[in-house]
Amino acid sequence: MAEESITSQTAQINSNLEVPSGEVQPGRIPMNLKLLKSARSGDRRILDELLRPGDTRLLLGVTLEGNTALHIAASRGHHEIVEICRREISIFVAPNTRLDTPLHCAARAGYASVVTSIIEFAKQKGIKERVLRARNKDEANALHVAAKYNHVGVANVMMNEDVGLASMLNEAGMSPLYLAIATGSLDIAKALLQSFSMKNDSPAYYAGPNKNTALHAAVLLSSEITQELLDRKPELTKGVGFLGRIPLHYAALYGHHDTVKLLLKRDPSTAYQPDANGSFPIHMAASMGNVHILQQILKQCPATDELLDKKGKNFLHVAFKRRRLDAVKKIISRRQDLRKLLNDQDSKGNTPLHTAVKMSDKASVYFLLRDKTVCVNVINHDGFTPLDLAYQLSDRGMQFLMNAKCCIANCLALTKALSGPQEIFHDLESGKLSSDETKEKLSGDDMFKKESSNVEDKEIRKQVDLAKNDKFKKESSNVEDKEISKQVDLAKNFGIATVLIATVTFAAGFTVPGGYIADDHPGHGTAVLAKEYAFKVFLVSDASALVCSIVATFWLMHAGTSTVDTPTRIRAFLWALNFLWVGLQGMCTAFAMGIYVVLPPSCKRISILLCIIALGAPLLARMVANYKLCVLLITVRIRQGYRQCNSPTLRPYDKKRLGGLVLGGRRLIFDLLRTLGVYAMFFLLAML
Repeated sequence: MAEESITSQTAQINSNLEVPSGEVQPGRIPMNLKLLKSARSGDRRILDELLRPGDTRLLLGVTLEGNTALHIAASRGHHEIVEICRREISIFVAPNTRLDTPLHCAARAGYASVVTSIIEFAKQKGIKERVLRARNKDEANALHVAAKYNHVGVANVMMNEDVGLASMLNEAGMSPLYLAIATGSLDIAKALLQSFSMKNDSPAYYAGPNKNTALHAAVLLSSEITQELLDRKPELTKGVGFLGRIPLHYAALYGHHDTVKLLLKRDPSTAYQPDANGSFPIHMAASMGNVHILQQILKQCPATDELLDKKGKNFLHVAFKRRRLDAVKKIISRRQDLRKLLNDQDSKGNTPLHTAVKMSDKASVYFLLRDKTVCVNVINHDGFTPLDLAYQLSDRGMQFLMNAKCCIANCLALTKALSGPQEIFHDLESGKLSSDETKEKLSGDDMFKKESSNVEDKEIRKQVDLAKNDKFKKESSNVEDKEISKQVDLAKNFGIATVLIATVTFAAGFTVPGGYIADDHPGHGTAVLAKEYAFKVFLVSDASALVCSIVATFWLMHAGTSTVDTPTRIRAFLWALNFLWVGLQGMCTAFAMGIYVVLPPSCKRISILLCIIALGAPLLARMVANYKLCVLLITVRIRQGYRQCNSPTLRPYDKKRLGGLVLGGRRLIFDLLRTLGVYAMFFLLAML
């Protein structure tokens, strides 16, 4: 009879299974659905009905994720279900598929009472350490989990039971304290710091990944935690972490002024500690343009202005390399003695001016050139002056006049900067040097300087020269192809503008302002406003715009044809560009006169305003270029005076390198006079 009862009960249990037994972990039995419902809802009555006295096999059932009833009850805070689960000791250390124990689940959910209950039972059964120090798939104990989710009550309970949990590291090498700080669980971090005993303090308590410490994380998030860490463990200020960086490196990099002040106050020597790349905290602050940090470091550690990184760069080199001109301006305006650093050379002989030119940072170049204490002719270890670098970087083909590289080259040339040994490259391009002479001057190899008497050596040398010549020809061909492609694309883009102007002006010629005289009147078919002077100006300007845009379109067609030789292409493009501007002025004049002639005398003011706006459009279109040119000329005036600014004089070599892209004050005057001259021509022709 008893056997039949057990068999029927087993059949009933199997009929209530959640999943087939083959889908759960090997060696585990599936959980009963009623048990699952009880664990989730916290209904003790259901569990009491299911469990037979002395029979706890039902509690061994698991879900697909490997969770027992204790896992589920602990994660939901069902204290009564947890108490009933005490009947089966093995499930208190049973891991699920993520290797989480019930204590992990309770800690993740933040139920301190459940955590206390589990620990008390573990103590009674002698498995306290096994329960408390269990690790999941991430090698994290329950304290790690509590720290990650900022459950202070749970953390306090576990720290009171086993303070050694704080020295255990997870798979990423993080202690619970580091994890709490890194995840922003600052309440947990404070609780952990208060729980630590100074006598039993271990370096593992503060450990983080990549040799970082909790202080590395704290300086980025909380000055309060930083203060507590410094009070407890002052030596953390010198703790070397990832890339050899100490906490001060990170505080300077991310601009935490109060934290930097605190760290330097505690240990000023850290300002002189480099990272693996040889960069000091002052270099970090300069790279991010953190002016307040720079001031703080220089104030508390004055000698840091002379610190050099592995490449021999001071902090101003770094600032110019990262385009932090605003920071440089502010720091130098407050510390005039730092101007001496503007002429310092790094390990390659580059000054900040060399660096700014390499970065094509026009604003920084102007700033440096306006300071007359800055030397513009310093030669680096490769034999280059800043002007040489500018010539190398500037494009010698067609380009926008206000291109940063073009402006830098012009500004340096106009301020009388000198070119160094790089004149050899000019000679190479002009064909004045033979290939052998070029190789001697460029390589400096003794084997090519000495005359060889060995026939085999001569043959080898000949082969090397041929290979280098072939490579040079190939590179030159690639550069030429790119230049042609650029010129063709530029012609196509401008061609859109000329076609648009031609279309608009053609339509305006047949839809004249004021309309035409009706057929039943004398002079029918002619323009109503034909006798008005403004209407005549409209006709002249509209016709001029149409003709100029059509001519420009055809020239751009030549310029956009890749089979046309380069000199012809450039000539056609420049003429087309000039006619394009005349066409633009004609279109604007036609619009202005059309508005003026149709408005009544009562609207005189508004008509004049509209004319000014329309006629000023071409000037506004060139405003960007003219503004940048004015900034350049201001730099030249400060460095060389008004004469060089208005009527620049250049050495023949510089003129040849700059070609037709020499900028000066006369260009501004010429553009203005040309614009006014075109307008005057329209109004004069209308008088005929």
